[in-house]
Amino acid sequence: MTRRRLAAAIALGALLYGGALYLVVTADLGEPRALIAMVTVAGLIFTVTGVIAAIRAPDNRTGAQMLAVGLLWSLGALQLASNSLLFTLGYVLGGVAFVAFAHLILSYPGGRLRPGDEWIVWAVLALVTLGPLLVSFVDPTPVRGCSDCPESAFLVSDRPALAQTANIALALGAAALSAFVFLRLVRRYQEATPPLRRVIGPVYLFTLVALVGLVLSSLVGTIDAEAGYAIEFAALASLALMPVAFLVGILRTRLARAGIADLAIALGDGVPLRDALATALGDPSLDLAYWSPQRQAWVDEEGQTLAEPIARGARAATFVEQGGKRVAALLHDRSLADQRALVDAVAATASLAFEKERLQAELRAQYRFLETIINTAPSLLSVVDTEGRIRNFNRAVEVASGLDDRANIEGRYFWEIFIDPDEREAMIQRFRDASPGFPPSEYENVFRNARGHERVIAWQTAPLVDQNGDVVRVIAGGIDITDRKRREVELQRQWDFASTVANTIPSFIVVTDHDAVVVAEGANRAFVETFGRSVEELEGASFLGLVAPEDEFQARMAIAGAANGVPQLERESRWLTCDGDELTVAWTATPIVDQSGAPRVLISGADITERKRQEAEIKASRSRIVAATDAARRRLERNLHDGAQQRLAALSLSLRLAEAKLETDVDQAAEILVSARTELAEALDELRELARGLHPNVLTDRGLGPALEALAARSPIPVEVHVPGDRFLPAIEAAAYYVAAEALANVAKYAHATFAEVRVVEDSEEGQILVEVTDDGVGGADPARGSGLEGLEDRIEALDGTFGVESPPGGGTRIRATIPAAPRVLPL
Repeated sequence: MTRRRLAAAIALGALLYGGALYLVVTADLGEPRALIAMVTVAGLIFTVTGVIAAIRAPDNRTGAQMLAVGLLWSLGALQLASNSLLFTLGYVLGGVAFVAFAHLILSYPGGRLRPGDEWIVWAVLALVTLGPLLVSFVDPTPVRGCSDCPESAFLVSDRPALAQTANIALALGAAALSAFVFLRLVRRYQEATPPLRRVIGPVYLFTLVALVGLVLSSLVGTIDAEAGYAIEFAALASLALMPVAFLVGILRTRLARAGIADLAIALGDGVPLRDALATALGDPSLDLAYWSPQRQAWVDEEGQTLAEPIARGARAATFVEQGGKRVAALLHDRSLADQRALVDAVAATASLAFEKERLQAELRAQYRFLETIINTAPSLLSVVDTEGRIRNFNRAVEVASGLDDRANIEGRYFWEIFIDPDEREAMIQRFRDASPGFPPSEYENVFRNARGHERVIAWQTAPLVDQNGDVVRVIAGGIDITDRKRREVELQRQWDFASTVANTIPSFIVVTDHDAVVVAEGANRAFVETFGRSVEELEGASFLGLVAPEDEFQARMAIAGAANGVPQLERESRWLTCDGDELTVAWTATPIVDQSGAPRVLISGADITERKRQEAEIKASRSRIVAATDAARRRLERNLHDGAQQRLAALSLSLRLAEAKLETDVDQAAEILVSARTELAEALDELRELARGLHPNVLTDRGLGPALEALAARSPIPVEVHVPGDRFLPAIEAAAYYVAAEALANVAKYAHATFAEVRVVEDSEEGQILVEVTDDGVGGADPARGSGLEGLEDRIEALDGTFGVESPPGGGTRIRATIPAAPRVLPL
């Protein structure tokens, strides 16, 4: 609720309750006066409480709803008026407040009704308006027990029996609705989480007591008016306490904040952080998540990765920060979202504990990460004591040893498992005579494991020393290279075969190391013969020295990428022969391993010099075709002007002359018409010959800018044109003009746009002309659907340009064409 509306509501409340209190003080109606006074007090309490709630929580609708209940309840005081019409209006409208009250209690505490609640509110509205209105039609004194009250202003006929029946029906309807609401609130309380129960519990309690009392008073009042008044008075007293329960809910945050000291004490006594926070917030379902800067992810207290903490269902998330950096997140009951001050105070109190828990979570995650790496790594890792006994090891050691049970390995001598019997004595003697530097830092041995399989292990060892420099443990790490040894033999055979193939194919093959230095025998026969350098000359030379200086950086980056294990896609560079000639080569760089297992880079290429020359000729021919087409169109324009146009003008003159002769000289008019028909036939013949298209005169005579301005002037929608004043070559101007013309035609036909813009920009640094046409229409343009854009794309590509369309549905259309710039003529 805005401040202005709140101020207006307060002013209205002051006016309404000023009048209501005046009527309460001045009226003398006995028991009805006391009852209405109680209603007025309850309404006033609702109004004041609603104002307080609206000020403290303006985003929550509950305060505004309570204020509405209070304002509407003031209307019941009209029943104390001596005027018949005001009295009757007070009786009929006295229950309207229950409509706002039903909306309030069903939407509490969020302020929004749940699905299915709307019909309850409408039912209450029908009951509290139609019921009293019907009674006022047939009962001259609708307020029971009030003989001094004015007569009903709406009385149609005094029908006591019908009035009694209407009152009973009204009471039964109220009872049925109240019972339904009662069950609905009880079910919601049962489904609520503990924190939410503490918020809605007191409010629901007073509401349910009031509902029972009001229904009971309606039923009893039809029999005994005095007893009905007493019960209704007690029910209204309970109803008046409901706003107080709401205020208690508001104050609960302050009371809970007073218990922050208990949280600090609990943390100091070693209570787990999560348990201490759950107690402080009163939310046993509380969960914690910690932000890991190293992993850029949320983790739990064990370091396991979590999804992004977000509000979901009945859960809400509150983030904890220190110095502007995320530290943790509290996943709590959504009802605590209205107690943000409490949550923030608890988070601030536990900020140091959050940081500590976050660091511990990262340590646990790192430990598990290292443990997982060690146990899943293919490398063997074992810890050996000074006597040579194995004290700890990973899974790879079990696999290599052929022993399934850890108990069969732990405590046994290293050489009993990994050294064959004929080598053990020498190994034991070397171990006993060893200095602190023993075992050797590198050792490769072949042995048969417990399953009888021959294995080859390459070991690397490092001693662990104590503070006195004495060796206390030895870390022995190994790699099972059995399969690698077998592959080396197979690789050598494959390498020999590949070398034979490489020397028979016409492609260029060069092998370098990671620094682009050609290795021994690193070039095939085709490369040697084409570039005039022998294998001996190439060995040890930098491959980059064979590349044109302009392309050296590109080649260096490609070889570096392949050396790092990333295959490089095909690229084109100029390579130099021994005579200084340049050949254009399309080549790739691929990481390989030579026969010794050393990483190498395989450079494979093909001579495309002739192909590039042919491509250049094709591009030139395409440009010439476009230029010739434009020239032909200009000739067509001139021919049309000098030929068919003149004939048609003469024809028009002949027809006017024949028209003038029809009345005076019919024969001469006939001769003129015969001549005109001949002239028309010749003009049609000329038009058929010339009907291949026209080139705009303004484009030829004045250039691209005026031509586009004329195009914009003919457009049915506003078009802005931005074109430099200089002239371009005719082929470029024609291409730009037809791009704009076709684009604007599509805008007018399909785009439903209100505005379009044509922009032509020369990019001197990139050496190209940019033509861009944009509109604010419906978008969805597709060149493949035959809108004329496909032909424009062909025209632009013929000039070695690019053409693109961006047209998301509902987002307008942007047509963008780039044309390589050519030397411009002097400005006009």
